[in-house]
Amino acid sequence: MNCRLRGDVSLNAPIHEDNDSGEWLDWLVDEAASDQEARMAEDEQTNNRLRALDNALGILNKREQRIFQARRLADRPITLEDLAAEFGVSRERVRQIEARAFNKVQKAVKSAMAETEAW
Repeated sequence: MNCRLRGDVSLNAPIHEDNDSGEWLDWLVDEAASDQEARMAEDEQTNNRLRALDNALGILNKREQRIFQARRLADRPITLEDLAAEFGVSRERVRQIEARAFNKVQKAVKSAMAETEAW
């Protein structure tokens, strides 16, 4: 309790009375920090993936884009029934279009990422 009552202490203050023991600052560790190169590489990879996804969405027609984004990219996916009513087709047809669009996007993203990694 006495330690808490003595007030603020500098992080540059020695740990013990003898000055050879080091400072309190020496014992602090930033567990969230990773090396800067790894963080930059991760950011670059994320940007490459987003760019690849954006380009892949460009190969879809308007209906495929709408269904894919509504079902796969939305925070709250729209039901097959709602999309079926919007396009005037069956739920099964919407599911088929979604599956085909997903395969197209997946193939395009994999191809783009393979090209990026080749650099």
